[in-house]
Amino acid sequence: MKNLLAFLFVFMGITSFAQTSTEPQSSWGGVSDRKGQNYIYWGYNRASYLRSYIHFKGEGYDFDLKEVSATDMPSKFDPNVYFNIKSISVPQFNARVGRYITDQFSVSLGWDHMKYRLMPTQSCILNGYIDTVKYAGQQYTGNFNNQQILYTTSFMDFHHSNGFNFVRAAAEYRAPVWRNKTNQCGLYMWCSGNLGFFLPWTDFTFYGERHLNWLHLAGWGWSASSGLRFEAGKHFFAQVGAQFGRSYLGNIMLEDGDKNARAQQAITFMERSWSIGTYFGGGKKKHPADQSK
Repeated sequence: MKNLLAFLFVFMGITSFAQTSTEPQSSWGGVSDRKGQNYIYWGYNRASYLRSYIHFKGEGYDFDLKEVSATDMPSKFDPNVYFNIKSISVPQFNARVGRYITDQFSVSLGWDHMKYRLMPTQSCILNGYIDTVKYAGQQYTGNFNNQQILYTTSFMDFHHSNGFNFVRAAAEYRAPVWRNKTNQCGLYMWCSGNLGFFLPWTDFTFYGERHLNWLHLAGWGWSASSGLRFEAGKHFFAQVGAQFGRSYLGNIMLEDGDKNARAQQAITFMERSWSIGTYFGGGKKKHPADQSK
């Protein structure tokens, strides 16, 4: 984050200096002129989650886990990962493409690749049934009535590690906070409403038996986002943002070989992100002399 802020400061200074040139200005109207322009950005995120309730059902078990805590799974910074096209999608990333309908309002579609994992050791509440024959000798079997247990990976390991993926459409509005005198640089506040669906890639281990499931449609969700965006010239921008939302996952795959082995869960999440992007196409204004043409 410190590196990003330093980069923006230097870039702003360079851009402002360049605009003192006697070169004639282009027909582009400045950062306030975005109508008709498209944009694309790429960035990374961190996510946090409120406590959750999960229902698990499959052959030999039918139970709830209540008040479970989860974390995200960030990748340590490694240039060979973050700047390698073959592994660039391994970290938690955000990608989006959109178009400005007016100078202030845009619509977009994108992919938030968060990650979700139940904390490996925690206290939670177990309610339901685990088969005493199929899982004989294991720590928790039989009937449970809201019993407090110690959740560990010897019991279960449940995570959406190859993506707690939120594919969402957004309607966004931006408002100026600051613009320089030539309208070639600006700082904007933006906010958006988002609606979409979740495609998790669930990794589920139950009493030592692991199921690495396929990417699947598990449910839908909504969110609200807001942040700050620095724009320089016709094409460049960098932004930071925060997102608050909730997912409703009624069809989480637990065992890809058993269509009846499923989990249900609602997850409330908070995401912080930072991105860089570019505007392209559109955004041109005619010279005054051309208005009559």
